[in-house]
This record gives sequence, C-alpha cells and structure tokens, in this order.
Amino acid sequence: ADAAAATAAAVQKKTEPTPDATKPDRKDSEAELASASSNGESKRRRESKWVSTPLGFGELKGEDDGMSEVEMKWGVQFVRSSCVKHKIKLKVVTFYRVGKQNGLTVILKPDQTPQHVRAAVCKRYQCSPEEVRLVNQGVELTGEQLRMSFVRLNMPAHKDFQLLFVHEPRYKFHLDRNHCGPELVLSSNYLSVSIPRLSGDQTVRGNVAITKGKLFWDVYIERSVNGRINLGVCVDGHSPTNYVGQTKYGWAYYGNNGKKEHAGVSEKYGPTYKKGDTVRVMLDMDTRTLSFNKNHSNLGVAFKNLPSKVYPAFTLCNQGDKLTLRRFGTF
Repeated sequence: ADAAAATAAAVQKKTEPTPDATKPDRKDSEAELASASSNGESKRRRESKWVSTPLGFGELKGEDDGMSEVEMKWGVQFVRSSCVKHKIKLKVVTFYRVGKQNGLTVILKPDQTPQHVRAAVCKRYQCSPEEVRLVNQGVELTGEQLRMSFVRLNMPAHKDFQLLFVHEPRYKFHLDRNHCGPELVLSSNYLSVSIPRLSGDQTVRGNVAITKGKLFWDVYIERSVNGRINLGVCVDGHSPTNYVGQTKYGWAYYGNNGKKEHAGVSEKYGPTYKKGDTVRVMLDMDTRTLSFNKNHSNLGVAFKNLPSKVYPAFTLCNQGDKLTLRRFGTF
C-alpha cells in the first residue's frame, strides 16, 4: 500500500505543471515589455527621415491615414502626406559661361551635403574637386559648410533652389603667398588678407595671370582705418612693398580719396570706400579696360590700353585693415 501511494504521488508531481510554466514571473514580463518597447522605439528612430514640408525641413516621425507627423525645430506639425517631400531638387548652374552647358539638376535627400553636388558636377564636366567651388547666394561655401546637410544650411525648403559653381581653372584665382608683402597675413583659404601692424604699403597679387575674357571679382572691406586701401591690377615687376598705381607696373582705385592712379599720376574718378563697402573690379581683356563698381553702382571705365597680361592686385597700409574676396564671375 505504501509503495502504491508513493508511485501515485510521483506520477502526480510529474504531471502537474510548474508555477513558472503557468504564470510567468512579473519582473521578467516587465523586462520583456520594456525591451520590446525599446526595440520599437529604436526601429522608429532608424526609420526616421528628414523631409521637406511647406514650413521647412523636419524629421518624419510617422504616417497614418494620409497625415504625417513631422518634428520641426520649433515643435511637431501634422501635415498631409501629399505635402511631404522625401527628396529635394537642386539646380546647379555654372558660375561662369561654359559654352552651351547651362547646368544640371541633382535630386538629393535633405540630409545629404553639398559634397554630393560637387561629385555630380565633377562627373558631368570631367573636372577635379579642386576646380569646383560651390556658391550659395553669392558667397562661396566653406569646407565646414560643404560637409553640412542641406537641412542645416540656410537654403529654401520645399522648392527648387540653386547653387552656383566655378570650374574654369583660368578664372579661378586666390591671393598669392609667393607675391605678397612681408607684413601681410593671408587666411587659410587665401581669400582674405590683413595687416597686423603699421608697416607701410604692402601689396598682394592674385596667383593667376589674366590674358582674355571679361572677369570681375568682388572685394569686401572687412576693416579700414581711413580707407587707405588700393584695388586694381598689376604686371610682372611690381614690388610687394609699393602700393598699386605707385609705379608704371600698376593701375588702382584708392579708397581714401576715390582717385585712380597709374605710374604715380592720380586723377579724380569715384567716391571713397570704407569698412562694409563692396568694390567690384571689372576687367575686360577683350577691350583692355578696367572699371569699378561700388555697392552695385557702376563707376565707369577707369583705365584703357592695359597690357596683354595682368594680375589682380590689392594694397593695405594701416594696422588692422582687412579685405576679403567674396565673389568671382564674368560679365
């Protein structure tokens, strides 16, 4: 009898489900739910995308019944899904005239960068990245901006917009450190020059000789003590410690008195210019003339009968003076 009872107890114990099998532990259940929620949230984050809406760029959080939830910098907006664009159309046009090539259109995602545009330009025109400088609203993009997404750049959202680019080497120039006054300091991209202390006239020229075409470059006056800045062109033989126009090797427009000068002879020409002004130098090598433009006001031809080869030239004198090349182009 005892043996039969023991056998029955063993069978019952074997067939009864364990507490773990019938009721999961509460802590384990909560951990699983938290994990599932975390995985879902992580998945949603991975699936989130930058999109363009009528109110600007934002991050798509979800779509339901024809409506999209988009997180903007200022908060969350709910917008019709038909008004949400997952890609943007960017038209790239030439900064300079290049035969019959008017440009190209690039379709990009908002989180892509101008570097993708530069790659498309290089592929289309068979040129190197060093020959392509992208320009937005007249100002060249810096290296940091080239790596920024379009979302972060100051560009219009939800509509086609444009970038300009430069890719003609003969028109691409910067300030030449090998032909520069010893007291001048050039920026890392060779587009700005300053003079840290009073040390007399100091001139820097462009690194490329211009022999043909109609080229302009805009010079922004960052700082100027009394306007003693000279802008113009020079030829081989010009000394970096002479101001442009002081000798027969240079032609210039002066900031402090508005006069033009060549070979030490000055004449009345235009208004003075100072800090905050933009002076456009306009060189026409087809007619061998040099003109200037101050703040969008054309001042007319200053010099005629220029030599067949000239360089852009810039002179600073007073401590703290600084100028920057802002824009290049043809006219």
